[in-house]
Amino acid sequence: MPAPSTAISVAQLAPHVTVSRAVKAETTKLLTLRLCLNTVVGSVLLTVLLSWLLTNLIDAAHNAGRPEEAAGLEGGTAFLVILHYGQIGVVLLAAWSMHQEAENGSLRSTLISLPQRNIVLAAKALVVLAAVFITALLSVFGSAGVRCLVIDCAAENNQISPTPQATAGVLWGVILYWVLIALFTYALSVILRSGLAAMGTVLAMALIVSTYLVNITPLAKFLPDQAGAQLYQLPPPTPGDLGPATGGLVLAVWVVAALIAALVLFRRQPVRR
Repeated sequence: MPAPSTAISVAQLAPHVTVSRAVKAETTKLLTLRLCLNTVVGSVLLTVLLSWLLTNLIDAAHNAGRPEEAAGLEGGTAFLVILHYGQIGVVLLAAWSMHQEAENGSLRSTLISLPQRNIVLAAKALVVLAAVFITALLSVFGSAGVRCLVIDCAAENNQISPTPQATAGVLWGVILYWVLIALFTYALSVILRSGLAAMGTVLAMALIVSTYLVNITPLAKFLPDQAGAQLYQLPPPTPGDLGPATGGLVLAVWVVAALIAALVLFRRQPVRR
């Protein structure tokens, strides 16, 4: 008579244990993906370096009496332009997390060992959120700090906002925007079943399309990137702006709706071999 098996499948574990193991497994996967690690490190270094370089150029233009070369920028706030484009790194990171596993076939193995697709999707989202938060934290505060090597931040911080608390609010607004737009990209990669398509859609919208649409229709301010950009808008707001609270709420609604759609579709989608 064969001895009873003592092995317990992951699916038979308590829900909180299953989630914990799934998050641990997804963290291990992310840490072993060279592209993801390179994206995190590259995004931080490139954002900080370009912020320092742009601050240098803008400060030199003002000091030389040629403000027209600064294109309307000030030394204290020029790094915010770099942070706007810095979202490319976290969008790439979020899109790649699901794309890489689906393309190399390991997603099928993941779902065999853990059939609860909602837990797989949630675990990946949590790991993406953590990786993006670390990337954003280092990039934003690194960029804000490195400009102090060029300008007198104590004297020029009021170019961002009149109080230190409001300045910190702008910087944390950038971090929150990066996290939310990354989660939106992650959900979109599941809906479209393509990380490349999700990345292209979000970046085209954030860097090109919505910029033109805001000049055509006021409804464009409710697009995810336009609404989210209100989180780090320099005060005071202009008439018609959503403002940080409403803008952040609109982006959060986009993210929740996209995650729900991703969950519904992911539970029905066949897995590629």
